[in-house]
Amino acid sequence: MLPKSFLQNAFFVVAIGGLAYVSMTLYNENNALTSEKSPFPLFEIKGYDLVRFDAKGDRIYTIKGPELEHYDDDRGSTLQHPFLTHFTDQGGIDWTARSDEAIVNEDQSLITMNENVVLTKYNAENAKTTVLNTSQLYVHNKGEKVTNDVWTKIRSYPNNTIEGIGLIGYPNLGQFNLLKDVHSYYETIQDENTQ
Repeated sequence: MLPKSFLQNAFFVVAIGGLAYVSMTLYNENNALTSEKSPFPLFEIKGYDLVRFDAKGDRIYTIKGPELEHYDDDRGSTLQHPFLTHFTDQGGIDWTARSDEAIVNEDQSLITMNENVVLTKYNAENAKTTVLNTSQLYVHNKGEKVTNDVWTKIRSYPNNTIEGIGLIGYPNLGQFNLLKDVHSYYETIQDENTQ
């Protein structure tokens, strides 16, 4: 026969092992329960017109487009064919941007414009318009700063063109800086009346 102390020790080892197994199982089940993101939006809006205001009630920018899908998680809102209009402090149009798609993050601090992005900066003082073409553009700080890390083409009409990779720009100042592989060229345009 086995000694009584051996049986007691074996019982305690089995009991402790069983409790450890149950506690590990419960721990894993509780930590494995993560909320899955729904593939469906929380709501959809056809023909949207979003307006952002500052603390004084002045318009900062508007975004218009045909369709908006909003998700109730970190995906934020997806906008189809958005047209963003940024205003000056006096209420005039400062610059505009359009793209095939845009994503507004959950706290609305970043707008990511994707595919066929065109930003147009107007300059009323010298009638010189700057047009920026790229495949992706991040609009930060309520439109005060734009960045990207992809190929970008900047045309200052009538005839200056700069191309490069990566951008840091401040549209309200009309300042756009390309970061890598920068090429600049000047196009001469013939006057149609002299031909």
